[in-house]
Order: sequence, then structure tokens, then C-alpha cells
Amino acid sequence: MKIEGLKPLYSSMKKQNIDRCRFTFQFRGTFFDVIFFIDEEPYKLIFGAKRKNFYFERIVNAGFNIDTRFDPETYSELCKVLNLKYDPDNPFSPRYLFEEFNNNIPQNISKKDIPATYQIAPYVNIKEDAHKIYFWYWKFHDGVTSNARPENLEKTQQLLGDEAYINCKKKNVSSCWTDNPALENKDIEDFNKIYK
Repeated sequence: MKIEGLKPLYSSMKKQNIDRCRFTFQFRGTFFDVIFFIDEEPYKLIFGAKRKNFYFERIVNAGFNIDTRFDPETYSELCKVLNLKYDPDNPFSPRYLFEEFNNNIPQNISKKDIPATYQIAPYVNIKEDAHKIYFWYWKFHDGVTSNARPENLEKTQQLLGDEAYINCKKKNVSSCWTDNPALENKDIEDFNKIYK
């Protein structure tokens, strides 16, 4: 299915040099956090039901096309999350969900819509210190006594994106994380230091 509503959102993101954005989508009384990633190939959408332990992903292929089908287990869980009763004469089609989504995608976003790392963390499989989801600081390695570990580079990619991953790998830098939100480093200038 072609999701035409992603085109203006994508344009808004590109104009502002934003790789990931987050917005809310409501369907049948259920609110979803939606995160749109354009720093990956192919692009990706994550839908996380608020206050419910459920999420699903959709790959966004060329032309903003997605597959609307669900495996049986995810489909069943989605129906529960949406409080739908089984009706063999009128089964729920996920296409309805995506048609409604297509009609309610914001056309413009701003820097305030960039998701924080702790907002992405519940939807990715972090292998290194999964409970530490707040970015703290950069650690520069000398290549002799220490090096960036593959698990850390993977976490960097998952939570901060491909550009941070590529630069950290190239410059032998680790991202350091904390489980204390009070220590979170939100200074984007500090983030950009690894690119100089």
C-alpha cells in the first residue's frame, strides 16, 4: 500500500536535516507513538501503543510503499489492543488502520519532534546495558589501550542513528550511557563534536 501522507513529512524532515521524528496517531481510541526513521535504508516506521505492551514495525519501501499484512500472532494482539471482537462475517482489515494513518500523518514537523533515545529504546533490541538509555558523553579511544566495542557501536546506531554510528566507527569513539535521566546530555553541540 502506498502511504502518500509520508511524502510531505519526508520533505519537511529533509528540509530541516531531521533523520528521525516522532508523532502520535489515534485509531479507534488507541493512541500510538509513531517513529519514522529516514536514516536507514529502507526507511522504517515503528508503531508503539501507548500504555500497552505492544508495538509493530513497517518497512517503508521505495515510493513510500508498505506491506499491510500481519503475521497471525501480531494480528491477534493488534485486535486485542484495539478492543476488537472477532466477527467472522466482518473481519478487521489492517488496511483500515493504514488508510486512517495515511490520512493523519503530520505534514510538517520541527526539532521538538525528534525522538529522545529513551523514546526509541523500548522498540530496539539493545545488547549492551539495555537499562542505560540516556546518552551521557563520548569516550575517545586511542586504538592501543582501548577501542570502541561492536556492541557499543550497535547501540549507537540503534539509538542515535547511522551517521553517529559511521563517525564513531571511523573515529574510534564510544557512546556512553546512563540509567539516570538527570545525567542525560541533551547538548546537541556536544554531540556534533565527534564529527569535527
